[in-house]
Amino acid sequence: MSDPKVSAIISTYNRPQYLHESIASIVSQSMSDWELIILNDGGVDVGAVAEKFADPRIRYVHDSVNRGAAFRRNQGIDLARGEYICYLDDDDTFYPNHFAALSRALDENPEAGLAYSDLYAASSVADNKTGRRHILDKQMMVSRDFNREFMFHYNHVLHVSLMHRKSAALRVGGFANDVKVLIEWSLTRRLAFIYDFVHVEVPTGEYHLAIFKSDRISVRERRNQASYQHNLRKIRCNLPPEPWPKVERIDLLYLVDRWGPKLNQHLREIIDNFDHPVKIKLIANGAGLSLDEAWKSLKELAELNNIEIMRIPQKIQPILAFRKAAKESAAKFLFLVTPALQAVKAPRRLFASMDLFKENPEMLSLRWGVEGEEKEKTQFECLIYRDYFLTHTKPGGRRVVNVPGVTVMPPKGFKFDIMYGEFQRLRDKKEWDQANTTMDAILAEKKGFPHIQYLINDLEGLCLKTKQYERLENETKALIERGYQPDNYMRLARLYKVTGRRQELLEAGYKAMESLGLKFEDFEADCFPFKLGNELHTFTLFMDMGQTSLELKDFGGAARFFHMASKLKSDSHKPFLGFARTYLEAGHLDRAEGAILRLPQPAGKNDPETHRIVSAICRKKKNLPLAFDCLKKAFELGPEDEKNVDPFYFAGAGLGRWTDMVEPLKNFVLHNEDHSGAQARLAAVYFNLGNEFLARTCAEKALDLDSKNPVAKSILDRVKAKVDKERLFNPDEAVMEEESLIPEISSDLLPGLLDSTPLVW
Repeated sequence: MSDPKVSAIISTYNRPQYLHESIASIVSQSMSDWELIILNDGGVDVGAVAEKFADPRIRYVHDSVNRGAAFRRNQGIDLARGEYICYLDDDDTFYPNHFAALSRALDENPEAGLAYSDLYAASSVADNKTGRRHILDKQMMVSRDFNREFMFHYNHVLHVSLMHRKSAALRVGGFANDVKVLIEWSLTRRLAFIYDFVHVEVPTGEYHLAIFKSDRISVRERRNQASYQHNLRKIRCNLPPEPWPKVERIDLLYLVDRWGPKLNQHLREIIDNFDHPVKIKLIANGAGLSLDEAWKSLKELAELNNIEIMRIPQKIQPILAFRKAAKESAAKFLFLVTPALQAVKAPRRLFASMDLFKENPEMLSLRWGVEGEEKEKTQFECLIYRDYFLTHTKPGGRRVVNVPGVTVMPPKGFKFDIMYGEFQRLRDKKEWDQANTTMDAILAEKKGFPHIQYLINDLEGLCLKTKQYERLENETKALIERGYQPDNYMRLARLYKVTGRRQELLEAGYKAMESLGLKFEDFEADCFPFKLGNELHTFTLFMDMGQTSLELKDFGGAARFFHMASKLKSDSHKPFLGFARTYLEAGHLDRAEGAILRLPQPAGKNDPETHRIVSAICRKKKNLPLAFDCLKKAFELGPEDEKNVDPFYFAGAGLGRWTDMVEPLKNFVLHNEDHSGAQARLAAVYFNLGNEFLARTCAEKALDLDSKNPVAKSILDRVKAKVDKERLFNPDEAVMEEESLIPEISSDLLPGLLDSTPLVW
């Protein structure tokens, strides 16, 4: 039998209920040249699950001892016969294109050690009765072009998404057995010293997140913050065997003046903030302790693989101590450090420094303008070429080393993060034009940046605020064509809601359900209903589909979608408001009132929509005063809610309660100056109160916003007609009023209209 092209490795531990689905996702790959190695890590024997597939490409290895995922993946690498290796957890799944897409990327890029794709984070709830998971949402949580500097800072290549050459993993020593969380980062970070990665921009799988309590080891391990931070330090300090073709070696030479907690805390700050790989050499310059005592004083830091101790029994000049350590170094660069170093204040300085050295070949050393590291305190805290340092600090001669000071600049590898921060700042300040320009600049970048599939959430908010509906629709449809479907069908539905395209909203919603694998009958499973603190995207989708069905007079469809929404968040009052609207439209007033009475409190009582619906019920029952009072309450609860404007105006106009309408409408337009409809309604109120000046002012504002607004046009016509009529009967008074324009007189004291019929549109 010839060796397969791809070896897939599953490490499993006590999750037989999901393992079948994971194996099935491999058996269904479009590419057939593979093997699967299933390693049982001490849990219940799941051999029977593997045997059901009766596939000779599947190998099962059982071990009664639990040794951890890193150990099992290393075991899988040793057993693998394939040229390429990939990994799958026992509760995650590949899409049929996974093997083909990633192996093709490695074939086409022989210099790359690893290829990776995009993954969906699939949020689900499990039915304990049947064991089935119901996936309720899929989001693209991680998607970034390969960025070596960022890879040293944070992992952006998840293990389910990657495929690497077996030879590459062996070159860097495989997975770190002492790492419990982010074990894939313990491998990919070291691979980045040696190889480039290839980002394949297509979704090829999904990892599952339980909506409620997760049993994942990575989730449990993060709960102990001190342990989690030490785990990250192990990853950052685990350096692969040299040479490093892609990374310049820096040795951090630390002049220790005293061992103990203060030194240990400073070392933690250095490791946590300087993501650029360094080897740390602690120079014990006559600092009292024996070598064994010094190691013991480091406590948990002594476990880290990149720390060495150099002991100088008798204290010598600092420059000579650094020289002694430099002679033993094989690094190209030296980072000379004392306890004065302010690591937290300039955490990316090593990346920025390497950028400067590359751009300025004549530069041989530098130090940073960081508060607390002034030359008055120390002559060190600098980065310098090792050879330059040794040549220019020889004893017996004039030791002159030129160390120019520089301002800490943002490193190029973090350009996206800086631009994205600026975009967020502009967005939060509602500076939409500049935010749009910044987003365009981000999307124009390719190398090392996240791309549209990750940034589409931000683009959506921006496009909706700036009414770039066509752009958002085109970008979303393009992503769907590329395979990014569940989240983007939901996005289309949200867009169609805003633009009033009801039938298309429903079609996009059904597509979203299909891409999630959701059916109406699924919501009768025992795991529903449930309470959840936040609202799932699916909940919002069902509410929108319910409202759209209601607007299309499909009362049965509306009730069905509101019912499904209630299963996803049983403590939400919104589905009950949906039921109330449905019954109201269908003419079942008693049922509508019943739905209102069942609203979960206090949220139901504090939602303006509740009072709008009660007002509508009151109108149906011919109780107009109570209907108006309910709408007034709705305005109190939602003073900026535009849904209040027209119902409130019509109810007040019907009762002639013009004075009561002034303050709520004034307050609304104060916060929504670009709402032409509200400006026009306020103009009508002032006109009916006899305040022609304010009526004309509001009408003109409305027409500035919408030149075709019929209400505003009619107000201006009637104001002009009234003024002309007054001039005809009393020209002197009309001229005086035109000149003085007395808006400060209370509108309550002004006379009524000559034509006493109230204006209602």
